[in-house]
Amino acid sequence: MKWSPGQLKPMEPFPHPAPFDSKEHLFEIKWDGMRLLAFIKGNEVRLQNRNLKERTAFFPELKNLHELFHAKEGILDGELVALENGKPSFPLLMKRCTASAVKAASLADQIPLVYIPFDILYLDGRDLTTTPLIERKQLLADSFEGGTNTMLSPIFQEEGISLFAMIKERGLEGIVAKGKNTPYLIGKKSRYWLKIKYRRRQAFVIGGYTLSSGQLNSILLGAYWDNKLRYVGRVGSGFAKIEKVLLGLLQKVPSSCAPFASQPKLKKDIQWVEPFITAEVEFQEWTPDLKLRQPVFIRLLDIPPQECRLFLDGRNNNPLEKEK
Repeated sequence: MKWSPGQLKPMEPFPHPAPFDSKEHLFEIKWDGMRLLAFIKGNEVRLQNRNLKERTAFFPELKNLHELFHAKEGILDGELVALENGKPSFPLLMKRCTASAVKAASLADQIPLVYIPFDILYLDGRDLTTTPLIERKQLLADSFEGGTNTMLSPIFQEEGISLFAMIKERGLEGIVAKGKNTPYLIGKKSRYWLKIKYRRRQAFVIGGYTLSSGQLNSILLGAYWDNKLRYVGRVGSGFAKIEKVLLGLLQKVPSSCAPFASQPKLKKDIQWVEPFITAEVEFQEWTPDLKLRQPVFIRLLDIPPQECRLFLDGRNNNPLEKEK
């Protein structure tokens, strides 16, 4: 085989701001998982992550991947996901990925994983990296079949906008647009592939903040649930341009105690404020313990704090929906 685990770094997409339609692109679902290359040779299967680390022993449910591969040897590129109620769960995946190889077998029953190949880079002595994507897709479909812990990534033609609307409705991570006639660029980040993420936006109440060297480091956020202000996490990016203005507003409404129903467990000193100031925040998703994943501050809002309620689906009378 031309490459072994540790030698082949996967191709990466560039971020793109909005979905689009195109006859020159194939569209795929962006799975909220971990990148994984599968090196198959005869009855041997070896697995490698995006950082060139071998992970074969960590995912025993994929040891029989060769039985689904109808060729002598090949290299697949794909995504590894953990499913919960039919949807990818990144927190569950992290439980598997951070566990030791010794615990992998027992965890495989508790947190089953699914491998979703979306590309093939090598097939029976043939380097496919210069082969157009649309041909690689056909070779992948011809040589690999789905199983209990595997499935091929579905392909959608031309209509990226409607696919994005579908994944948004289902609460999935996003989509990837890939040029039909483009090569696979090993170890490169290329605009041949464009990732468009679905990120939620909601209104939250600011209940406190932390400082670093006298500057605003993060703001603590809450949302109302059962008439109580519930802490949902903190955000430390997105407010650089208005940092002085925001800090000035917060310093005008100090409080001697936390406004949240349960106190955040943070090591840094927290400056509490009265829960009067509201802000719009963008984030990837809710974690299982109802905290914001990958939040970014967007802007200050002029709405009553009581309108900042816990909207787990991103809509459901979300006050920001009134602006659309």
